[in-house]
Amino acid sequence: MKLNRQKILDFFKKSQSRANVILGDKTKAANTIKDALGKAVTNKGELEGVWSKLVMLFAISKDYVNGDYTEIPKGSIVAILGGLIYFLSPIDVVPDFVPVLGFIDDIFILNLVYKQVLKDLEKYKTWKDSQIKIMGNVDGSPA
Repeated sequence: MKLNRQKILDFFKKSQSRANVILGDKTKAANTIKDALGKAVTNKGELEGVWSKLVMLFAISKDYVNGDYTEIPKGSIVAILGGLIYFLSPIDVVPDFVPVLGFIDDIFILNLVYKQVLKDLEKYKTWKDSQIKIMGNVDGSPA
C-alpha cells in the first residue's frame, strides 16, 4: 500500500485549521488533548517508535492550554494541536482500525510536527527542567 503523502498533508492542514479554532476555547482544547492522550495510551504499543516525542507534544500542549507555558509561537502550538487532532481522528487517510497500517499516517504526521517544532520543544524542555528544580527547592529537596 503506497501512502499518498499529499493527501495526508492536505488532511493535516484541515486539522491545523480546526486546531486554530479550538485554541480559542481552552476547555475544548484541553478536552482534545485529553482525548488524544487517552487514545495514545490505549495504543501505546503501536506508537512505540514515536512515544517519547508524543509525550513531549502532550506536555507542551497541556502547559500551553493551562497557561503555564506560553513562550511558543502560535504557529507551533497550532501545528502541535493539529497533529493531535489528526491523530485523534479515527477516519483519516489510513483509518486507524486497519491492522498494522492504521497508525502509519498518524506517525508520519506526528514525526513531521515534532521536527517542525523541535527548537520550540528544546526551549520548553529547558523551561520545564527549571520548573522542576524550582519546585525541588520549594519542598526542601535538593535542586
